Amino acid sequence: MSQLESSLSTAIRGSAVAAVAALLSTTPLAVAAPRAGETQALYDVSFMGFGIAKGSLAVRVERGSYAAKLHISTSGLARIISSEESYATAKGRLGRSLTPASYELMSRGDKVTEVDMGLAGGRIRSLKAIPELAERDDRIPVKAEHKRGVMDPLSAALVPVSGKGGKEVCDRTLPIFDGWTRYDIRLSYKDTKKIEVPGYSGDAVVCGARWVPVAGHRAGNKSTAFMESNRDLEAWFVPAADEGLMLPYKISVKTMKGMLVVQARQFGDGAKPAVEQATAAN
Repeated sequence: MSQLESSLSTAIRGSAVAAVAALLSTTPLAVAAPRAGETQALYDVSFMGFGIAKGSLAVRVERGSYAAKLHISTSGLARIISSEESYATAKGRLGRSLTPASYELMSRGDKVTEVDMGLAGGRIRSLKAIPELAERDDRIPVKAEHKRGVMDPLSAALVPVSGKGGKEVCDRTLPIFDGWTRYDIRLSYKDTKKIEVPGYSGDAVVCGARWVPVAGHRAGNKSTAFMESNRDLEAWFVPAADEGLMLPYKISVKTMKGMLVVQARQFGDGAKPAVEQATAAN
């Protein structure tokens, strides 16, 4: 296997798919809920400049509740090395703040990954995560206090805002529990950029990010040390069509093997996966 193939394989087996779900994250602002409707987006995932996956995100808000769906599958050269497909769903209440109620993740490929998590008031009330974390001497144990005041990764992708949002989108720390590990993502404002993509033309708020491990990680692991000191993380956010939500436009993370980038190629009603478009046509 070539060095490139080895790096791509590592990125895929290292859960590029799960990383996308975890990184499509921000915390809600305390404002009124957006109008009822559905917002959709299509994403391309690249590693070291090579396309490795495609994704779609749909978020429906109705009568104070939200439902989010994320689908990601490997593509291009990555599909030759390893075929992986993942689905994630999240539901909850949406008022002046976001209150997640459930999160499910199913990923099938070389390995099967599954999460079924129930939440109430920011607390984890039920949890099934496959595979279980392997016991290691240097692993920081996940305790009861680590399962309070948290959000699941996908629910955090829904950002209620007043108007088009601004610097305040980045002024926050994100408390995330993914079923195995508890970590914070610390965001800080970097810039506002003009972008143009089918379905949206205008400002994107650029946040710098830092990954801060809390529990479930291995303290002596090289990848943990790398990510903890990693400053090459960014998240760009744009308002959805109804200007009541903000969604990720671009997420970039430097890994030990190369740069992983998730970037939207389309927003709006036309941003449906090919399979959904074909079904609608029939």
